[in-house]
Amino acid sequence: MQRMAALTLILTLLTAGIPVQAAKLAIVIDDLGHHAMPEALSQLPHAVSVSILPNTPFDITTAEQAHREQRDVLLHMPMQPQGHAPLEPLTLTFAMSQQQTQQTLRHALLRIPYVVAINNHMGSALTQNRQHMDWVMTVLNDYGVGFLDSRTSAASVAEQRSLAMGLPTLRRHVFLDHVASEAFVARQLKAAVKRAQRQGYAIAIGHPYPVTLTTLAKQLPLLEQDIELVPLSTLF
Repeated sequence: MQRMAALTLILTLLTAGIPVQAAKLAIVIDDLGHHAMPEALSQLPHAVSVSILPNTPFDITTAEQAHREQRDVLLHMPMQPQGHAPLEPLTLTFAMSQQQTQQTLRHALLRIPYVVAINNHMGSALTQNRQHMDWVMTVLNDYGVGFLDSRTSAASVAEQRSLAMGLPTLRRHVFLDHVASEAFVARQLKAAVKRAQRQGYAIAIGHPYPVTLTTLAKQLPLLEQDIELVPLSTLF
């Protein structure tokens, strides 16, 4: 029923002489910084954005390379998860005061150049906390960068608090590779495409796993004609 309604709308617009815009798909590759930028990632279209963990051995050089490749750069800001897990440098935790939280985030933003937005690394606990998210969004407002909610928790209030602050705000719709197989990544990419066709755009997040990068290299040239691969900032 929805598909028929969409087709009817497209035909109406074409008949009226109004151009129909392609649905937009943004892909963000997370967790960069511990190693040099993979060559397979550099070979992907420049519209594929990257998100970099701060205070990692290759954070600055990866941002510089991504900028040369005309990619959007995001700060992949570590935040406290639910349960116990190894924490990255500069992780924002409940143990931090407002001053410590905001100082840590400012340090991360100043360290990585060309940042257009941040998204949370882990953070399934912290993103559920309104007060801590307000502290985060205040800093982002000062620096003029957007927020992408990775949605590591369905109970996240990060998107809501970012919108309340008037920041450019987006949310992740599809994770590409929580199962490391080519068939799964291809299926998730197809799900992202269908989501974009339904609502006009979609955001998918993946990781620099060899299987993910190989599958994207194979599948992206085969995207349907009504899908446009875009940098994340285009959707802001």
